Amino acid sequence: MPSSPPRLSKSRVQSGVQCTLRMWNDSFARELAAPADELKQFIFDRGNQIGMLARERYPGGSLIQAEYYETSLALEQTQAALTDASVTALFEPAILHENVSARVDVLQRVAADNEVNDTWDLIEVKSATTVKDVYVRDLAIQLWIARGTGLQIRRAGLLLLNRDYVYDGIQVDLDQLFKFVDLTVEADGKHDEIGELVRAMQAVLGAEAAPAVEPGEHCTVPYTCPYYGDCTRDHVFPQHPVRDLPGIRANKRRELEALGVVEIAEIPRNFSLNPKQTRVRDAVMSGADWVSDGLAGALAEIHHPVHHLDFEAFMPAVPVYAGTRPFNAVPFQYSIHRESESGGVEHLEYLCTNRADPRRELAKSMLADLGDRGSICVYSAYEKTTIKALANHLPDLAEELLALLPRLWDLLPIIQRHYYHPEFHGSYSIKNVLPVLVPNRSYDDMEIADGRTAANKYETARALEDETARNKIFNDLRTYCGQDTEAMMALRRALALRAERRGRA
Repeated sequence: MPSSPPRLSKSRVQSGVQCTLRMWNDSFARELAAPADELKQFIFDRGNQIGMLARERYPGGSLIQAEYYETSLALEQTQAALTDASVTALFEPAILHENVSARVDVLQRVAADNEVNDTWDLIEVKSATTVKDVYVRDLAIQLWIARGTGLQIRRAGLLLLNRDYVYDGIQVDLDQLFKFVDLTVEADGKHDEIGELVRAMQAVLGAEAAPAVEPGEHCTVPYTCPYYGDCTRDHVFPQHPVRDLPGIRANKRRELEALGVVEIAEIPRNFSLNPKQTRVRDAVMSGADWVSDGLAGALAEIHHPVHHLDFEAFMPAVPVYAGTRPFNAVPFQYSIHRESESGGVEHLEYLCTNRADPRRELAKSMLADLGDRGSICVYSAYEKTTIKALANHLPDLAEELLALLPRLWDLLPIIQRHYYHPEFHGSYSIKNVLPVLVPNRSYDDMEIADGRTAANKYETARALEDETARNKIFNDLRTYCGQDTEAMMALRRALALRAERRGRA
């Protein structure tokens, strides 16, 4: 460790708020961090794209070219740009105060009576639609630094994506796509807090050894820590930790911590739990699954032919189809496993492989595949929401689409009400439930294994020119979506066997 503490940055201060050990590792042991996964990289790339798009709102702006690690050079370039009256805005300018640095997304020069002056607006661009506490602190750190350097800041705020903006399908209106949220008062209100925070962080970095911090909820809030794997490599976790109790509140967890309880099986019988939590505790204590008397009856409510339906949708930050808003969910794929009363199975699917709006073609294909009879088995309310959104977008098909809703049969609440296995670990996600009830089936080793990855991969595929790479993603998407509907069918059958055994018992 160097004799004097290293320079802090805005991001390292934010890391220190989450965990001082994370900040320490950022400063002295970055080699311990896990490499960014595809999801993190996608979010990072999308943020960069939104940031570059936002710059187009400020004609006459100048980009500070120095790399992020070239702080001294960036400060020199920033100072030169600040004194150039022809520069109306600076992109990525460097600021430094009390050995804390930051690169600001946008510093916009304020015009007064049609003449430029040395007053600025400080703007932080976020690829989000709402203000979060972590964003306000981010802005407050930058404002603390900027004011400390002597910059005259008129206002500071966030440039967010505007959920009220509806794309016309012709050209994105940048003035409408973004909205500025003035948070000067809120950021200024944190001035003393930021100063105290900075001094506390500098004291941590000036210590002889890394801070001792036990793994806990802070490891994933507000962001998953890249050092989690290193910090927990020798950590012994409870087999069934208290956090596995569904819906357990923080105050209840604290009560159990005060009692020294870390395992569900250790929870006293007289400790107040709701019925679902009690069921989980009892199953963990017995080591056996729980089957309700009503499971067989609930499963019998389904009508053949059974259509197991799953959608995949993506949510582009910048809308790409007419009539959509930032982060609108646009379904691009479905899978159906249709099971006849005799047990025969047919797989039907749709995937949009071009850049056209997929919604009409998807809806028409789905209506044909689902027909007008038989239950439609889903897992959660997502399919119902998607069908309603399609009906709203396609009024000429609305009557047919809405006629599907009474046929929907949701398997998720049936499992939640009538079955529990200790190996669910409090989660009813189909990814957790499937390998427990159907041991030879899981989502392990799949190229795409969750809906968010599917959405991101599809958005990536839309932008690719390499046909081979596009087709690889499309094939992976078909495999994943098909797995979801086949999983529902396998779960129904596995639950029926357990209900039958319960009946015999």
